[in-house]
Amino acid sequence: MNGVPPTARLVIEALRLDQWSSAQVQDRVHRALALGVGGFVIFGGEADAVKSLTDRIRREAGRPLLIGADLERGAGQQIRGLSELPPPAALAVHPDAEAAAAIAGELTGREALSVGINWVLAPVLDLDLESTNPIIATRSFGSNPEIVGRLGSRWISACEGVGAITCAKHFPGHGRTREDSHVGLPTVAAGAEDLEADLAPFAATLPKASTAMVAHVAFPALGSNRPATLAHSVVTDILRDRFGFDGPVATDAMIMGAIDADDASAAVEALRAGCDLIVYPSDVKATVDALERGVREESTARLARAAHRRLEQLLECSEFEYAVDSVAQNEIQASGMSSGFDTMELAIATLVDGTGGLPGWRSSVPTSVIGVSDDLKVTPPATHDALLSTIVVEELQRAGWTITPHVNDAEQRIVVLAATPMGWKGHSGPSASVVHEAKAHLEGAKRSLVVLLGHARWLDIIGVPSICAWSTETVMERAAGRWIVSTAGL
Repeated sequence: MNGVPPTARLVIEALRLDQWSSAQVQDRVHRALALGVGGFVIFGGEADAVKSLTDRIRREAGRPLLIGADLERGAGQQIRGLSELPPPAALAVHPDAEAAAAIAGELTGREALSVGINWVLAPVLDLDLESTNPIIATRSFGSNPEIVGRLGSRWISACEGVGAITCAKHFPGHGRTREDSHVGLPTVAAGAEDLEADLAPFAATLPKASTAMVAHVAFPALGSNRPATLAHSVVTDILRDRFGFDGPVATDAMIMGAIDADDASAAVEALRAGCDLIVYPSDVKATVDALERGVREESTARLARAAHRRLEQLLECSEFEYAVDSVAQNEIQASGMSSGFDTMELAIATLVDGTGGLPGWRSSVPTSVIGVSDDLKVTPPATHDALLSTIVVEELQRAGWTITPHVNDAEQRIVVLAATPMGWKGHSGPSASVVHEAKAHLEGAKRSLVVLLGHARWLDIIGVPSICAWSTETVMERAAGRWIVSTAGL
């Protein structure tokens, strides 16, 4: 076929350990490897199980592969047993933000490699410009292009410095959208001049990143009403030609609602636009077949050859060793990186503080801790709500506080309110019903506090004493608990 290497190498299959049985995962691996895919993206799983799986995959494949995961908030974001880290928004407000970003990048890279993940799908370089954006918010380092570029560069350099492959995303910027691209196609109405701010963090970081990911967002001012993933004017004219990026360019997940139902045909469009890696298609075989048909046209075949070259160069240049089993974890412990976040987390939790302290609070007074959330990721919600409060409770009990499960008996009440961005949820802040529920739990209390696990901008709508702990990661909930202990009276 005009000397074109197997186009299946340009397809990245998904493995949902968070949703599928081990038999389903293994069947998916066998079928994908038989087709000749270039790698996998892993969602969920225990650390030991993920390590066993990636070892088996590589043995069965007998060739280099990209094995990736979304690890924007540490390897523990996906892999249980590894470190959950503060979100970028929290790192950015730390007094030594650059050091925090570097520690996060290095720790994420080391832990990813320790379980066989060599492709870290991070960092997010989108600007936090739109308060109603349902999907970015705390995933961003902020709204200032220079700061986002600088912190993103530190994160990337640290992660790549230990041998992992990073991915600058979501080019040319997802921060201005008011819709979630998991659900439908967002269109950004901003003009080309305004969009220079969105592009600035990528200009600063692309020279350091091994791969880039394009957003499923339309930018008419950049020459297309189609998703940027499928737009030659974005991927080739700007990312390739203007910025000179010559690493592999990945699509965002092709199963997302911003892509037409026929995402196999869209995969050919993405290749023609300049993308190299087709990530998480709904049907991997249909996508491979569509690409095979597409490369019968000489111009598309030429693009496929270039994409294959970039992928092979990346895999050849990567210093990732498959036998990383004990090295990375030992080095993590020796370096003290994990404990480094223990000392930073308290400062992160207290930087946005609407209370000025907790006057009158006492550890000896009966205190209740209630979790509320409308996050759709965890079901049933009642279970999630209970889990939300346990980490704060642990910290209070460790300090000798009197905790009661009976809300009406508690003079002091704490509501842990989750408001995090996630795909398909539709909003990143707390819904009106959840805010109402939080306030109802606090009625009648002598002293009350909301611990917001979400963006600081939502403190204003809660309307009761609140602190911001930024996200539902364990490290942030623990930070909130420690803040309460250190601020209240004895």
